[in-house]
Amino acid sequence: MFRYVMLLAGVSAAAIGWAEFVTGNPERMDEIAGVAREERPEAPANDTGTQPVTLAGVERLRADRRGHHIAEFHLNAVRAKGMIDTGATAVAINRSTARRAGIALTRADFIYRVDTANGTVSAALTVLDEVRLGSIRVRDVEALVLEDDALNTVLIGMSFMNRLRGFSVENGTLVLRQ
Repeated sequence: MFRYVMLLAGVSAAAIGWAEFVTGNPERMDEIAGVAREERPEAPANDTGTQPVTLAGVERLRADRRGHHIAEFHLNAVRAKGMIDTGATAVAINRSTARRAGIALTRADFIYRVDTANGTVSAALTVLDEVRLGSIRVRDVEALVLEDDALNTVLIGMSFMNRLRGFSVENGTLVLRQ
């Protein structure tokens, strides 16, 4: 379990630009290059600049200028901007986001030590009651909580994505199906 958590933390850290994860091996996230942008004037833009489109259990997310798929998620009914990260084993959130989502953590919960290129960070494991993106709802999603200075965005990893019926990239748009 400890090794799993260490790997989870490392992959999450790599996704936000850290050069090294738990095992000390260099791990770099490939940038998504040349993602085509599909114009959908009927879909209102959200504050991330991407346009999610909902069709009966299907969510479509266009990539932003950097090639990232970012959208507004609800974590235990709390809004949070998150980035889809298929390289992360689990959802990763910072402590402030966890607190807003009703997750009470103490110092004693941060029992995992993760060595990164930026230093050592503490992590805690938790389970989110629900992660929602538009019409897609997934219950009991495992998440890793890092201190605020170690993670500045919500990463939506495979503990959420693997609970979907499927996901794919079609014409530069990430399509999630439940």
